[in-house]
Amino acid sequence: MNISVAIISYNSEKFLHNNIRSLLEQSIPFKHIVIIDNFSSDNSRNIIESYQNSIEPILPDKNTGYAAAANTAIRHILTDREAELIMVANSDIILDNNFNKNVIEKFEKEQDIGMMSPLILRFDKKTVDSAGQMCSRTLHPVEIGFNHSLEKVDITEKPVFSVCGAATIFTRKTLDILNMEGEYYDEDFFMFWEDFDIGWRANHLNIKTIFFPKAIVYHFRSGTMKKNFFSRFSLALARPPLIKYHLIKNRYLTIIKNFRLRQHVKFLPYAILKDFIWVSLLTLSSPKIIIPLMHSGKHIKHALKKRKLLAEHIKSINTPSAGNPGTL
Repeated sequence: MNISVAIISYNSEKFLHNNIRSLLEQSIPFKHIVIIDNFSSDNSRNIIESYQNSIEPILPDKNTGYAAAANTAIRHILTDREAELIMVANSDIILDNNFNKNVIEKFEKEQDIGMMSPLILRFDKKTVDSAGQMCSRTLHPVEIGFNHSLEKVDITEKPVFSVCGAATIFTRKTLDILNMEGEYYDEDFFMFWEDFDIGWRANHLNIKTIFFPKAIVYHFRSGTMKKNFFSRFSLALARPPLIKYHLIKNRYLTIIKNFRLRQHVKFLPYAILKDFIWVSLLTLSSPKIIIPLMHSGKHIKHALKKRKLLAEHIKSINTPSAGNPGTL
């Protein structure tokens, strides 16, 4: 098998050299290294262009958001009919030198795997950033092991609900199944929650998703954040208003598309209570986001359409004569 990578970059100049070197120094090389830069205002593009003989740069003339950029890079890779595994990742990661080797060996051994979440550690190599995602009783994503010391986290290989967006590996077949009218990641999200949304969709479509600890990634995210119960709240509250807007908007786009009353009714009391606190804190800290939230009607309309498409696709793959599920 072969593996390719799509790196999404935005104002990442302090990470890009180490990121790209770790991609180029793999014991088994990537088939394609695509780096798409979302119209950075720092020196990112010059750094990317300095490696253009070794990578495939994509340099759009505006910031299209994480989801749309990821889709562009995925589509670019999939034009190669021989591309098999595709990793979508942030630009603030560094890969272990044997990352590709371990990933390919696992997919070759278990060909029913559709998505993989690697072991993601902070740059200190001792703190866990993510050992896959679980879905909490409040229907929020929970990064397993988040902010805990490595020795205190169960890092055995296991099925997981979803994947951490910092680094996710898909098979080509899985991307074909997840394709929703030309989109893999939902472009209405722009940024944030897109990983949990795609993982929830994969659950609906019976795509096998695993956490694989032999594939190791080092990630910068909030490495100095205090380790306490309010860590994730503190991280959200520290975000700029625009990001808070996307966090709230995308929470409810995810719910509209994926919530199923029969499956999830027991979680409603927990979800309503947490959302009351979470949304209140975010809006009180940045009241101006209330106006764009009130004008999110087109996104809600799109989500309702995608919910219907997903329901039809779930039905088709559960029909014995359905054959190849194809795309949404």
